[in-house]
Amino acid sequence: MNSNKSLPIIAIVLIALFLCLCCLCLAAAGVFISRVSTNVEQSDFTMPEPWTETWSSEPTPEVTIDPGTINLEPDQLDQAHETLRVLNENIVPINDPIDLVGRLGGKPGVPEVLTDESAPYNVGAQKDFWASNTDTNENFKVNATLQYVGDNIYFWIEDGVEFNQSDLDRLASTFDQEIIPTNREFFGQEWNPGVDGDSRFYVLYAGGLGNSLAGYFSSADELHPDAHPFSNAHEMFLLSSDNVPLNDSYIYGTMAHEFQHMIHWYQDKNEESWVNEGFSMLAEHVNGFDTGGFDWEYMRNADMQLNDWGGDVGENGPHYGASFLFMVYFLDRFGEDATKAFVSHDENGFASLDAIFTELGIQNPTTGKVYTGNEFFADWAVANMLQDTGIENKRYDYITYSPYSIDNDKTYYECPSAITGDVYQYGVDYITLACPGTYSLEFTGSEVVSLLPFTDPSSGEYFFWSNLGDESNMRLTREFDLSQVSGHAELRFNTWYDLEEDYDYAYISASVDGTNWEILDSQNCTNLNPSGNSYGCGWNGLSDGWIDEVVDLS
Repeated sequence: MNSNKSLPIIAIVLIALFLCLCCLCLAAAGVFISRVSTNVEQSDFTMPEPWTETWSSEPTPEVTIDPGTINLEPDQLDQAHETLRVLNENIVPINDPIDLVGRLGGKPGVPEVLTDESAPYNVGAQKDFWASNTDTNENFKVNATLQYVGDNIYFWIEDGVEFNQSDLDRLASTFDQEIIPTNREFFGQEWNPGVDGDSRFYVLYAGGLGNSLAGYFSSADELHPDAHPFSNAHEMFLLSSDNVPLNDSYIYGTMAHEFQHMIHWYQDKNEESWVNEGFSMLAEHVNGFDTGGFDWEYMRNADMQLNDWGGDVGENGPHYGASFLFMVYFLDRFGEDATKAFVSHDENGFASLDAIFTELGIQNPTTGKVYTGNEFFADWAVANMLQDTGIENKRYDYITYSPYSIDNDKTYYECPSAITGDVYQYGVDYITLACPGTYSLEFTGSEVVSLLPFTDPSSGEYFFWSNLGDESNMRLTREFDLSQVSGHAELRFNTWYDLEEDYDYAYISASVDGTNWEILDSQNCTNLNPSGNSYGCGWNGLSDGWIDEVVDLS
């Protein structure tokens, strides 16, 4: 903090860094125009043969770290373990957009619901909706007409889009009477009657959503419009009329997939992306639809991190396959009740697995003790290789699905004295030893990898880190007494960030009472807000290393 001359009468100033992740969580279904079957917060068209992935609108991107060896002294290793313990025990706050728009957006008291006084609607009704182009992140208005009313849904079609009524009736009826009950039974209930007070939810079939998109669910639509400028204030998801015909079998799986996202948002809104996407793929599977061959893409190269999705276009096809296989294997091993518990558990990711195994008393048959998430991951990795029902009571096989065979990374016909390589966390290398004879194997690996793409703070020995998560609101607050400061005051610091472009934002904010906050401008903040997620001048995108920041507190 630098100061020299006059400051208004501010006795105590609270400075807070707010990181708001996915106020609008866009769960999208990407599309490959050349495809065979079904789909996938992304449902993709794909083929069980080489293809090029072209979808966009990713879940919150996470920094991928090269799993290189890090050599630490014993005291440094102890410190690393302590850091990991603290991070594991830390609870990342769930994003509450109503609270955020009050604190940061200057709109206190926004209600959670906006009852639709015009409901219920009849076929022929007309209505305007917000839609998003996931290629450009631009929002636009769609004029649509209600073409089908079911027990559970309204099916709206953009004016001017050609369709066959019998195709629509068949699709909408199947979704209304078969897919919805199956998803609700298996994954739980969506928010109902929800933000609009209507027991039916909306499906909108429209164009212009993106060249590589089949459909998407946006959690912004679950909000009052005063909390998000592009909210439709209805439980709903959108389907692309450009890419998924109503008579194509693919669209059935897409609807099952996106409806699971709607349910999961209500059941466990800040679940990690790999879990949420895995369950949406599982929704296609339990409804009897083809899941599209993503497991083939994963089985070609299993050395990728199961629980760390990439943010680059073309990167996430194998992640869908891995998450899908993991959830199917979990279902086949432990059944529907355990799977339902996984969907709705308050914990996230592997912490959720650990908690479920403990709460349900599920034991590892090898140790006789309660399973851990890491032990189950190891079982899954072995099952992907063996796929054999004859071992340990089907422990290493799938029951309801037949995956592709795994590709070995390397086969050794003459056994060397040592094999050196690396593997990602929660990734797998499959190595075959085909040399004759009997051998004893020893494994030595590094205990630590980098948490972030740098090892040193910008200065000193420590730095504050926000942690990461989806649909989350991390914050760091410090109190400064400026009552004796006269003249100009500044806050100077260094920062590094990697935030999903146009969707996730971080802010520097000040308050004199701890209740009312003002977002402050910094050198590198932006007022661009195509998604409607931002509350002011915030950091967004990639900082490209440590950068200097200066904030005027005068």
